[in-house]
Amino acid sequence: MRSELRERGGKTALVVIDVQNGVVADGWDADGVVSRIATVIEAARASATPVVYIQHETPGEDDLDIGSESWRIHDAITPRAGEPVVAKQHGDAFVETTLEATLAGLGAGHLILAGAQSDACVRSTSYGALAAGYDITLVSDAHTTSDRPTEAGVIPGEMVVAHVNLANQFIDYPETTSRVIPHSEVTRELTAAVTT
Repeated sequence: MRSELRERGGKTALVVIDVQNGVVADGWDADGVVSRIATVIEAARASATPVVYIQHETPGEDDLDIGSESWRIHDAITPRAGEPVVAKQHGDAFVETTLEATLAGLGAGHLILAGAQSDACVRSTSYGALAAGYDITLVSDAHTTSDRPTEAGVIPGEMVVAHVNLANQFIDYPETTSRVIPHSEVTRELTAAVTT
């Protein structure tokens, strides 16, 4: 089964997860993270690497109701015409969505992941991608989350991001790779792809 999954294609796609007004509003270093995501998006576009947006929705609920201001994708990274936007209602963007079909249409087998929130939808989608046989690159400084209250105290968003970066390096699925690198290295690789 795994060998069949690995035949999905060798192209790279950038998957931008839930960078919506209401999701990133109180995220750690949100402005910086959104700016770095915008930089990666521009590098992807320049290298003809497809950009796929994920947009969480909770119909009938105030926080991410379809059409609400909090549901909208952040203005700094507005999708261009023709760039797919995949709606989801679960943490893992592969669950009950069109994401896998969209990626199949692009011939993508390697996914660059960025977005929000680190410990929720970014982490879930990372695991879902690897379980489905994709290679992933998590952009270490291009995802964010909120401070998290726990019984032991509040975990700052910055520490949650650091933990997700650490944990993703050790995700181990057969015949897949999981890298964690900063946006500067991702953009350098995308730029190099244009010149080769």
